[in-house]
Amino acid sequence: MSDGYRSGFVTIVGRPNVGKSTLLNRFLGQKVTIVSDKPQTTRTEVRGVLTRPGLQAVFCDTPGIHKPRTLLGERLNRTARATLGDMDVVLFLVDGEGGIGRGDEFVAAGLPVERTVLVVNKADRVGRDRVAEQLL
Repeated sequence: MSDGYRSGFVTIVGRPNVGKSTLLNRFLGQKVTIVSDKPQTTRTEVRGVLTRPGLQAVFCDTPGIHKPRTLLGERLNRTARATLGDMDVVLFLVDGEGGIGRGDEFVAAGLPVERTVLVVNKADRVGRDRVAEQLL
């Protein structure tokens, strides 16, 4: 590897239907994971690699984390949370349009603070002031 070359593993987590799969597809510039309005479409981790000069990032899309009501829900949460230990960075995706609520707090409670970056999705639809209000 040459000097200055960076590589790492990044997982994308959040509630169901906040746009994790869409974000991964946008990062990679191609469709590598299914996008649907139906919650829990992603049921396993989906990986995609972004390679740029001086950089390689392996992204991991995960099922939405939620308060499970079924065995399937418990297993999907387990699948999503299992990726956290293997990653260098955790992107915690929240929906700026739908607002930040208890579901997001539930997800955040299980994230490693020192490696987590908050990403507000759909912020362009609501404006900076509303996003700032929700975060404070």
